[in-house]
Amino acid sequence: MEFLKLLAYTLILNILRYFPGSWIETYTIFESMHRPMAEFPDCFGFTDADFPSSLLYNFMMWLSVTSIFHVGHASIKGSLLFKSLVFYGLCCMFFISLAAIYMNHFTAGIRVFYMYSILDGLILFTFLGFVNSILYPKFFPFKI
Repeated sequence: MEFLKLLAYTLILNILRYFPGSWIETYTIFESMHRPMAEFPDCFGFTDADFPSSLLYNFMMWLSVTSIFHVGHASIKGSLLFKSLVFYGLCCMFFISLAAIYMNHFTAGIRVFYMYSILDGLILFTFLGFVNSILYPKFFPFKI
């Protein structure tokens, strides 16, 4: 039952990642981040058919982050906001590290995409870390 609750909670976080999370991206970095896709079509092949798998991969990433927080938040002291930002921040560092590793394998034009991906990670992990600190106690009141 706890796992199903965690799945449902992650689904809600994932929805919030897109609405209003995608609005934040739209007004800040979206156009610049996706420009390399048009400039280097041989390297980027994302189509509408890839969208469902992209949603699944994003869900799995946020399920991982949420699970790490769920298992580990009792191990540190502080407010729920502090705990949430610590765990989401650590996961963000991992995300940024992976983006930087992949960025290093491409030409300067394509690296722009990864630089914006890193900035996108900073925006979204911070946003969802804050949201998590508000919503988590509503789903798991005895876990705080």
